[in-house]
Amino acid sequence: MPALVAVQHEPQVQAFYEKLLAWGKPSIVATVAVMRKLLHSIYGMLKHDQDFVGERFCCITEKPAVAA
Repeated sequence: MPALVAVQHEPQVQAFYEKLLAWGKPSIVATVAVMRKLLHSIYGMLKHDQDFVGERFCCITEKPAVAA
């Protein structure tokens, strides 16, 4: 459940999920990958006593504007 909520409300997690879908991964596989990455992030946050930094989860690149 935390992975599903994070995909809906956290832009960096959503970008990672959508990138996996764009690579052709099924939605359940992408969700499990988000779960695993969140688990690793939580472990790192607890180990180093730091807050969540979304930029470390997945970089969001701006899409170039399409010329009409």
